Amino acid sequence: MVGTRFSKCLQRKSLSKSLSGAVLALSAFSLFATQVTAGRGVAKGTTAAASAPKSERLVEFTPDVVTFQNVPVGDTYTQAVRITNLAEGTLQIRKISTSNADFQVTGILLPVVVAHGTSENFTISFRPKGESRRDGQISIFTSSGDAPMVLTVRASTIKVETELTASEAAIDFEDVAVGGVGMQQVALTNSGTSDLTIAGISAMGAAFSVSGATAMRLTPGQSVAVEVNFAPKSTGRQTGQLTISSTDGGPLAVIPLAGTAAESSRSTVKLNWEESPVTAAGYVVYRSADSSGPYRRISEAATSEFVDTGLAVGHTYYYVVASVGADQVESEYSSPISATVPEG
Repeated sequence: MVGTRFSKCLQRKSLSKSLSGAVLALSAFSLFATQVTAGRGVAKGTTAAASAPKSERLVEFTPDVVTFQNVPVGDTYTQAVRITNLAEGTLQIRKISTSNADFQVTGILLPVVVAHGTSENFTISFRPKGESRRDGQISIFTSSGDAPMVLTVRASTIKVETELTASEAAIDFEDVAVGGVGMQQVALTNSGTSDLTIAGISAMGAAFSVSGATAMRLTPGQSVAVEVNFAPKSTGRQTGQLTISSTDGGPLAVIPLAGTAAESSRSTVKLNWEESPVTAAGYVVYRSADSSGPYRRISEAATSEFVDTGLAVGHTYYYVVASVGADQVESEYSSPISATVPEG
């Protein structure tokens, strides 16, 4: 465009040969300056207009655009990037910088020399501090020029919702004899949209305890069963609480506990049932203080017989049995039967 304008001026003003050379030099300078302003060619580390297309192939990024999608605020996601030297000679990577503090580059020791046709890898991590788009750029400064080569990063975040729900609002143990042990299970479920870490589960109250894992990480929708035990050493009503703690020490949930301990009887209840017509791997025995339930698992039996001990004097217990198949799937409950423990 500039060269054409100079040609018209030369014909109109009939400039001398020496003056034409001066104007031609000026036109060449203007052409170069225009390309620098537009950021073409030099942005890839070149200085001559004729080599601009070639400069676009100095390196190749894999992937050519880094994408982080729906990253929960506060979580850290990472992605590996490979940079390949397509230039004729060696290329030195001197510096890598990010346009946003939420992006970090690791996994590469700078400066590093990359030979023709070879590659270097590095890792981009994204840890958003707030909920919004976090698009940015990774600038790679090399020995090919002062201007960096740019890798585009596109990132989006989602609101973090952490919520722990329990299958039981409260746990109450009934008809547990002194010296015996009552057991109930509570299911803890991550009802939020982000991973949830349980730092610990503890039971307050001398007669209450927790068995099984007490520290775990739950993905959204994942559940875990926790076993709570009541082992009274004296008769009467006793209370406590189950606390599920977060990593910062605060409670994720608090479940009230209560239990009624009665005098222990020396009597036992012996259960017998017909074996399943289908081959069973075993049986599971459930017990309740009410015929309508809820029934609590108290034992697993390999045969069609079970003896229940540590019962409370004067109390009536209801039992049901389920068979367990080879696939570990339980059958429906049997019809309930009851047994009353005599006093004295």
